[in-house]
Amino acid sequence: MKINEAKKLSNKILTKLGFRSEEAELITQNLIEAELVEKKTHGFVRLPAIARLVGNDSIKVIDDDIEIISEHPASIHFDGKYKPGFYVIYKSLEKAFEKVKQSGMLAVGLKDLAYASGYIGDYARRAAENNLIFIGFHNSPGGLVPFGSTKDLWGTNPLTISVPTNNIPVILDMASSQCTWGDLMVAKTEGKSIKEGVAIDGEGNVTIDPAKAMEGGILPIAGHKGSGLAFIVELLGGALSNSRVGGAVEGGWGSFYLLIDPSMFRDLGEFKDDVQKAVDELKNAPKAEGVREIFFPGEQSYLKRKKNLEADEISISEKLMSELEKLV
Repeated sequence: MKINEAKKLSNKILTKLGFRSEEAELITQNLIEAELVEKKTHGFVRLPAIARLVGNDSIKVIDDDIEIISEHPASIHFDGKYKPGFYVIYKSLEKAFEKVKQSGMLAVGLKDLAYASGYIGDYARRAAENNLIFIGFHNSPGGLVPFGSTKDLWGTNPLTISVPTNNIPVILDMASSQCTWGDLMVAKTEGKSIKEGVAIDGEGNVTIDPAKAMEGGILPIAGHKGSGLAFIVELLGGALSNSRVGGAVEGGWGSFYLLIDPSMFRDLGEFKDDVQKAVDELKNAPKAEGVREIFFPGEQSYLKRKKNLEADEISISEKLMSELEKLV
């Protein structure tokens, strides 16, 4: 499907659900960016879920916009008013990119988002393209089961960091879980199994059935280490922003991110030159048997995005397309 056709389809669905044109455009923007990097877990598969959540009032479709709760020279706190995380984060970045010019470092808290934060790698990419370091913590629904437990308490709780370079930005965008909720959504939509050992069913048994995994939960990466990372993200994204914290504190989902201008510490060009040297050293490191190329974080996503933009196409499966057509 041509990119512009996909945008029109998404905007039409979202507008029909009651979103204002700006909201529909920004949500669509994030879904398209996920599709461009071939992160299907965060792309158009999310539209049916958004429709369901609007239907049960978990996502608010209201004329009232997000508000600033408090603002200081180096921080800003937003009330998302249960609007979709995609929209709230993009809107907060508009303000943050201007404000950080004065402070050099900015802490941003987002309270009470509805649904997921979306494809966070795109927010990080935009920060890097503005010569800023981005460090983000976002809690969300997703069913991560802490190490040693059989009950899902947290979301898949990603840690996202971007660093500007002279070329392709370095972007680490990783979930604390072995797979994401989007992986379950895609597998269920396509009628496929998930990898063994990444999720459990409602009775605590390992399952490869995505539907049963949705009733149980997803296991953390690296055992106790991934579980610890998820807990920290829960505290910073949730407790610090005055949002939901696991099942212990009610509320919407929360986000917390930092923007850092490297020129606070040194010449920007020299900083980016040193980052490039580190990238080059990694790319030229001795390769293990069977490895043709070593990639740095964010490189493959950047190349996929470039390829798909040049082709002016994204791919949507027939099964998902049939679901989307029901929403038009």
